[in-house]
Amino acid sequence: MTVTKRPPAKKATEKKIETFIASAPDSAKLEAEKKPLMRGKREQISHTIPPDILEKLDKVAKMQGITRAGLINLAISEYIRKSGI
Repeated sequence: MTVTKRPPAKKATEKKIETFIASAPDSAKLEAEKKPLMRGKREQISHTIPPDILEKLDKVAKMQGITRAGLINLAISEYIRKSGI
């Protein structure tokens, strides 16, 4: 039996392999290609908040007559303003 070199991979096969690897959930390439989810001129983000803080946040928002998101944006804006940025 003679030992021979492996034939070079075909371009189509290499592309399929690269596509398969890039589609993995933990693929850095996939993460880099993700576009932000935009809502009008705003970018949607995800954030977790402890239930007790969320409950207080909702109470304050209701007292102020604004939405939860509005109160969060207001609080962040105030914090940034007070930071001098």
